[in-house]
Amino acid sequence: MRALRVACLPAAVLALVACSQDWESGSDGSRRWAFRAIGGFSMGSITAAKLGLRYHPHFDIIAPMGGALDMGYYMHVLKDEVFSGFCSPPEPGRMCPDPAAGQDYEHMDCGGPAGGGFDREDMIKAYLDAAIAMGNFMSFHPDHPYLPAGMDASRLALDRPAWCAEPLRLTGFYDWRFNPDGAYPVISFCEGDGPEQGIFDPEARQDFPVELTYAVDLDDNGRRDSGEPVLFWAGERFEDVGEDGLASAEEPGYDPQSNPDPAGDDYQLMDNPFGTEGNHAFDEGEPYLDFGLDGVEGTADSPYDFGEGNGYFDYNPNIVRMAAMHDPARLLKNVSDAQLDRLDFYIDAGIRDHLRFCPASESFAGILMARGRPVDFRDTFASLLEPGYEGPFDIAHIDWPHIGRDVMVRYGKPDATQAEIDRGDGGHVGNGAQVLWRFFASAAYVSARWPDGDFEPSTASGRVFEESYESEILGMPRSYWVYLPPGYDEHPDRRYPVLYLIHGIGMQAADLSVSAEFCDMWMQSGQMQKFIMIFPDGRCGDECFSGTFFANQAGRHMPPRRYEDSFVQELLPHIDAVYRTRPEAVLPREAGP
Repeated sequence: MRALRVACLPAAVLALVACSQDWESGSDGSRRWAFRAIGGFSMGSITAAKLGLRYHPHFDIIAPMGGALDMGYYMHVLKDEVFSGFCSPPEPGRMCPDPAAGQDYEHMDCGGPAGGGFDREDMIKAYLDAAIAMGNFMSFHPDHPYLPAGMDASRLALDRPAWCAEPLRLTGFYDWRFNPDGAYPVISFCEGDGPEQGIFDPEARQDFPVELTYAVDLDDNGRRDSGEPVLFWAGERFEDVGEDGLASAEEPGYDPQSNPDPAGDDYQLMDNPFGTEGNHAFDEGEPYLDFGLDGVEGTADSPYDFGEGNGYFDYNPNIVRMAAMHDPARLLKNVSDAQLDRLDFYIDAGIRDHLRFCPASESFAGILMARGRPVDFRDTFASLLEPGYEGPFDIAHIDWPHIGRDVMVRYGKPDATQAEIDRGDGGHVGNGAQVLWRFFASAAYVSARWPDGDFEPSTASGRVFEESYESEILGMPRSYWVYLPPGYDEHPDRRYPVLYLIHGIGMQAADLSVSAEFCDMWMQSGQMQKFIMIFPDGRCGDECFSGTFFANQAGRHMPPRRYEDSFVQELLPHIDAVYRTRPEAVLPREAGP
């Protein structure tokens, strides 16, 4: 079987699916174990879920924590919250935000004092990195995956001062909400951080290019001022009324109290994730206007529009690519029952995650439940522990007999004080204790799921160090940190499972590797089985700003790099060749500490 695994590694996704037939669960209750798990935080969460599902034959456990696990839902957050809030028709100096959104473009929710130190520029860098990895989700250029419509690639050669000092000005650029008659020019624009986190300050220095889209320049002064809209073209205009083509209030027998939707097609994050009404996505049969991405009829000849009059609904093609290649929720919907049956899931999210990753993760969990997998929802990490235990969080007191196969922890105190919230309670990262508990709980879950583990007590210590592998695919060396468990050096005949753990934007692999040392005491005492941990470096080189998303990139100013291919085709075999990893095997399905 080891030869089979290596043979499958370089193949395309469809070939991997074909190879996976020998990996499914047996009719006798056995299960084929790869003895690999993949997890991550934030950017690493999206990456772990995507890679775990796309390359499902090579993993047993997927542990995404604090990530946009439903990217369709997250496109709604970006379009209707982060890059939204403008008046229609637009008004200089005035915003018209949806009160339910909680933020708008000029008042970005950056997480407060414990939001990871991000401000407007940091948030925009993260979105630019996502576009470099997956394509421009705000605009569509038929000849470039990253630039907005109408922008020449030569502009990417400008340095930041030149980009900001010499904005591109386009006329005849239509938008159904903010420039329906094309009367205003649109411009490329820059952003900057003011004195207040996330708040647009028109007096602040604007020196960081927002490269994905344009602003409507109401006063034609060559810069984006307060109230001037930022364009977001996700798809053609449509009515999100569901597969029956009717809004709930128009359906016979509609009663919002006793029967909110007679047709049963209302979308709900967890209760009806396959619902089509109100899911912020176009579904076959819903009314739409075939006016192209600009939403204005009669602009098919515009060099900036796309899709008008072609007889079918158009999304921004970059979003279509993103959904097919990178969206964990879409991938989860599409894996077969047999493939899904040999994967276990551990998910967490903070109830106050300012990036709205908690509902995005709940949506992913809802899909898992709709696929017939009951998710064990836990509110707070303390709920994982044995009833009556009142000490500090300790994996020795996790109530394993009553923990479900698939788990989602929503951490954070519902009644937290403002001071506790400011210290990070329930936030994207969590407060000091929650940061540790997130790592401890996920590592304990991974240990508990693998069968026939090495729980033998040891007096030795594990060790953490940095290594690298030569990537022919990327044309450069790539670093990673590795944790070898207690006893690895003392017992050269033993082999170990591997957890790949991926960091988020603003972090580096070394940050997570420090956490691995906390596992020593549990592995030494026999409360956690011994396994290897690998922390790959997900930072950018010269092709992006902060994080790679381990994607086969869409690209920006240079040939796109194939980080996903390097991870699967090079890093996985490298780890198996250099370290004593445990080979796959057929063993009983259930495990336990």
